[in-house]
Amino acid sequence: MRRKKKKVLTIVFVALAFLFVSIFGLYCYFKALYPMKYSELIAQYAAEYEIDPYLAAAVIRKESRFREDAVSSAGAMGLMQVMPETGQWISQKMGREDYAQERLFEPEYNIRLGCWYLSYLDEKFGGDPVKILAGYNAGPNRVIGWLENPEYSSDGKSLEKIPFAETDNYVKKVQQSYEIYRILYKF
Repeated sequence: MRRKKKKVLTIVFVALAFLFVSIFGLYCYFKALYPMKYSELIAQYAAEYEIDPYLAAAVIRKESRFREDAVSSAGAMGLMQVMPETGQWISQKMGREDYAQERLFEPEYNIRLGCWYLSYLDEKFGGDPVKILAGYNAGPNRVIGWLENPEYSSDGKSLEKIPFAETDNYVKKVQQSYEIYRILYKF
């Protein structure tokens, strides 16, 4: 009887060890896929501009994969892929006189402008994450136009369909990353 009990305990122990290693391995795998660089800057500017830091991290992951030297084919620059014209507009709205296009490659500067812009979109679209993210990707004026079109919004308030496949995919990917960041990290 003792042998049987010992064998059962050994099997349980091995199964638990295997489960732990599997879960830990999966956790490490997801942390590699969803890195969190610049967490202090994200936390600082997300708090300053009253936005969700996980949203900022998810936007950075989708926009640049945390590469501060990233440049899109459209000319967006840095971690949060700020367009130079948008960066200049944001700087003016913030009352800053230190705008220079090359500064968009500086992580702190880029995160500050990007978080301010997310906050602006949050206020403009009443906290609706779909409209905020669609506005970040396609521009707020496009989102306003879509809301006025009954083909995309039946009530003029909710965006039921995004006509740009790229923007629709962007919103879905950022929302997915957002959920994963909430699970993996603590701000």
